[in-house]
Amino acid sequence: MDKENRHHLWLTVPALLSIGLLFSAYGLFGWTSFYRATPGGLGVGGDFTFDNYLRIFGSWRELAVIGETLWISFALTMISLVIAVPMALVIARSPSRLVRSILLFTLAVTFLSGGVTRAYAWMVLLGNKGLINLALVHLGVIERPIRLVFNWLGVSISLVHFLLPFTVFTLVGAVKNLPLSVEEAARNLGATRMTTFFRVTLPLLSSGLVVAASLTYSLALSSFLFPLLLGGGRVRMVANHIYERLFVAYDIPFAAATSAVFLVLSFVVILGFAGLERLVRKVVVR
Repeated sequence: MDKENRHHLWLTVPALLSIGLLFSAYGLFGWTSFYRATPGGLGVGGDFTFDNYLRIFGSWRELAVIGETLWISFALTMISLVIAVPMALVIARSPSRLVRSILLFTLAVTFLSGGVTRAYAWMVLLGNKGLINLALVHLGVIERPIRLVFNWLGVSISLVHFLLPFTVFTLVGAVKNLPLSVEEAARNLGATRMTTFFRVTLPLLSSGLVVAASLTYSLALSSFLFPLLLGGGRVRMVANHIYERLFVAYDIPFAAATSAVFLVLSFVVILGFAGLERLVRKVVVR
């Protein structure tokens, strides 16, 4: 190994140490999943066992929380994509600099504002005495406030608001790489704008859509703050479920087992997105 390669190898040592420390913490937490919680304390003990995993796969309640989190994350990802595609097209192609600036500023403010700030802002808007309910009652649309928080509706709205900047910013780069000449050729051959969009633009954008979907889905899976604040304990996602096992029930081994199962399932889904992205690239290139 020459001097330059050795120099580059030494430069990777800090990163490798950081990654090793991070994964060692995950590994230690996962190792506790094979033991039992000590009654009346935060410790773990007993013999090596798979009981915690058997409890998960033997309980419909535990599986329902995991399955609901996977499904809701997928639904939120699709909603985010439907909203993000036209926004990305406008940002990348709009001739109006003002329109582009307004959209980018709005997304940037959303992206940079804290999660707690956004969560409480939505509580002010969606609460029983929030701006939306007060406006609807004042206009005579409804007689009494409708419930928009402490359910999946409020959580979904706040999560889409949280996920949208990530989805849009990922798609903007993909839109900018689209060849306009292909779309113009389709229009010159008599295709309408809608036909061109669905039969030319979307297929060419499909690889970027898969990448944006995988990122959005990963973020949705790990949602904790918005289900906690806007769910009011009635909406349960895996992150909140693990938190309750850790800090309410003090059952660290079972929380670790739930984390391990969900981590594996999440990796499987993300790998599925990666495989889909490679397949889409091959199809589009052909």
